[in-house]
Amino acid sequence: MRKLEHYQVLLADDEYYLRESLKRKIAELDPSFLVACECSEGRSALEALSCHDIQVVFTDIRMPEMDGLALSEAIREQYPDVITVILTGYADFGYAQEALRQGVFDYLLKPVADEELERVLSGISLRLSGLYELTGEEEAGGRSAENMAAYLEQYMTKHYREEIDLGAVAEKYGFTAAYLSKLFTRAYGESPSRYLTGFRMKEAKRLLAGTDEPIARVGELTGYPDQFYFSRIFRKEVGENPTAYRKKYRGGG
Repeated sequence: MRKLEHYQVLLADDEYYLRESLKRKIAELDPSFLVACECSEGRSALEALSCHDIQVVFTDIRMPEMDGLALSEAIREQYPDVITVILTGYADFGYAQEALRQGVFDYLLKPVADEELERVLSGISLRLSGLYELTGEEEAGGRSAENMAAYLEQYMTKHYREEIDLGAVAEKYGFTAAYLSKLFTRAYGESPSRYLTGFRMKEAKRLLAGTDEPIARVGELTGYPDQFYFSRIFRKEVGENPTAYRKKYRGGG
């Protein structure tokens, strides 16, 4: 099995700012992936695949010269191990469904939501783990690759009130952050950041329903010192703001 330092990603989209946003989000959500190449249309993307070691392609459906459907079909024929994800707007949703029938791994609606991108990256990581190994899989710091995922889970549930630096945890035991993230995703079915957010939300719901702590204090106790950021994340994850949740579960709604 071939070893890689990162899963290398190619972005194909004629919108510069969308590429920049997606590149930033990928780096933040899963360090296993590295955006190694960017193209503004399909033909140049296909040419780039011939000279770059790419494992994943994110492509917009609508591009000049060669659109995303034609590009994904060419990738499937010429580079069958490369995973392709389609980026689409609501107006082109039917094209995305057709792309799935043709073998595209998944699709993402624009603007790309963090949670959807993270879901797709987790799925890609699991698929690629059957083809490649990321560097750092040997024993390190007295902990084997097999038990590092469990250690990270225990670490996060113990320190969830604090800011957790995955890179620092990985470095302490001689692993890379990318490989540690891959180990965890394989073991728990979601990335470390998604797991941590879910754990924090469970604790936040418990505090809101069972205590009289102010909303700001609940945020602090669950790892979100900024009340406004806490409320935004809570609403995104739970579907309602903390005040509404407390009211409903304490007999006020």
